[in-house]
Amino acid sequence: MTGKFDFDSWQAKLVALEIANEVGRAILKSLSQEPKTATQMSKSLTIPLPTILFHLSRLEEAGIVVYKKSLGKRLREVKVYSVSSNDIVFSIGGEKHGQE
Repeated sequence: MTGKFDFDSWQAKLVALEIANEVGRAILKSLSQEPKTATQMSKSLTIPLPTILFHLSRLEEAGIVVYKKSLGKRLREVKVYSVSSNDIVFSIGGEKHGQE
């Protein structure tokens, strides 16, 4: 599955902001290796949890990060995040170009 975005959409702008941000890129790279909770990412990346949660919410809103609820160590429900696709594509010129 490919995360495809129209160049002028708000989702594309949000994805571009996250890709341009060091924390956003670190989160995407981490999640592309294996699904993790926000706490696991915070510890492994040594980034404060509120910062991780902020970027995760933006990545989730853009549709490139998804979560699945699971039971944690203390039998509490936790969100386990993963990337929805390893490929991100920006469609710039519409569908007419390159289809002849």
